[in-house]
Amino acid sequence: MTGMCKAPHLFLTCLLAGVTPGQAQEPPQLSADLDHLLNFAELWTSTRADFATRYTAKTDDATAEKPPQFEWMSAEQDRARFSRKMFRNVETRLTMFGKSVKVEEAVVEFVNDRPARVSVSFYNRGDSGAMETADFERIFKTVGQSLNQALKSAPRSVLNPSAGASKLVSWGWNTPQVVALLEHNDYSPRASGGAAGQPEFLRLKLAAPSQADWTMGRLSTGVGRMGMAANVRKSADGDVHIANVPMVDQGDKGYCVAATCQRLFEYLRVPCDQHELANLVSVDAQSGVNIFSMQKSLKKVVGTYRVNFKTHINPELYYDNRRQRRVSLQEFTGIVKEHIGKGVPLLWALELGKYKEDPPLPVSGQTIGGHMRMIIGYNEAKKHIIFSDTWGAGHELKRMDLPSAWECSIGLYSMTPR
Repeated sequence: MTGMCKAPHLFLTCLLAGVTPGQAQEPPQLSADLDHLLNFAELWTSTRADFATRYTAKTDDATAEKPPQFEWMSAEQDRARFSRKMFRNVETRLTMFGKSVKVEEAVVEFVNDRPARVSVSFYNRGDSGAMETADFERIFKTVGQSLNQALKSAPRSVLNPSAGASKLVSWGWNTPQVVALLEHNDYSPRASGGAAGQPEFLRLKLAAPSQADWTMGRLSTGVGRMGMAANVRKSADGDVHIANVPMVDQGDKGYCVAATCQRLFEYLRVPCDQHELANLVSVDAQSGVNIFSMQKSLKKVVGTYRVNFKTHINPELYYDNRRQRRVSLQEFTGIVKEHIGKGVPLLWALELGKYKEDPPLPVSGQTIGGHMRMIIGYNEAKKHIIFSDTWGAGHELKRMDLPSAWECSIGLYSMTPR
């Protein structure tokens, strides 16, 4: 299962490079200093428009004078994403703490038009590649000391009471301006079962004091059935779909299972991270997971997070001995309608490229092979399913006719809180 890459249009790339299409020239290195995200007095009180003035969003009309530094993750513009790999062939240099520390990715979440929470990835193996322990610990120490100075406060060790994909080493700061949590996977011999493990990720979570919710490592009771049902929306043209499913961008990695599970767990208000999940299911960042190992991966996730899990289409039992599908089109439609009506998204494994989608798959990314996405709605009159991909803005709500969706399905699963 390969990753999806959202490459910029050739004209945009050449425009940023100051050349015309067809000329051979090394593209420029874009950059963004993210220290503004540590100016909490200004950050938490700024608006979405203020943020877009300080940093430039990626759009079709970007110019060489003001190149893009971030991209909106959804049409609602509720999350802004900085990424070293925002473009396929133009790398963006992201830094913090006076440019002393490189950043792999940062996501700013908005609530009521104001920045409310920030997640910064200084290192994750999927994007950054393997790192020696000594190098990782040097970065961890630098970030920790820089936070002490920036927050003028000493941290405390934090025990995470909720189940997670990895055993964590967590340090927290709690000041009148911000709640901060610096975390990495515990790769000690004790946590790894005897032998020393390897660093998987180093992340920093920041929240305005009034917005420090379950995402900040606090004990969460999750969301109940009534809460999920409240997200179901019905439109005049017959659409029935689930709203408020957070967007996660897997980037140019084969993390569709991990990223889709992160979206589902965030919807259920269960703290998690695609990099933790990728470590749990042993995903290879370049090739992802094949369609048969996917179900095994999901079972590992279920065992760790203790959710109710049900297999509706099993890839290992997809056909019976007569080469007939075990789940009929009518049954498939019934499963979709039942779960969407309750506000429960479905994890959907399929073969890409077999049938038309609306909008069509981008030619610059994955167009064939196994993939996982979420079914989040349907239109019975039009015989459509409504689905969503983990590829950022433009992939929040997409369509395919029901017979085609049934034909290309290989796996179908639901996860709900216990």
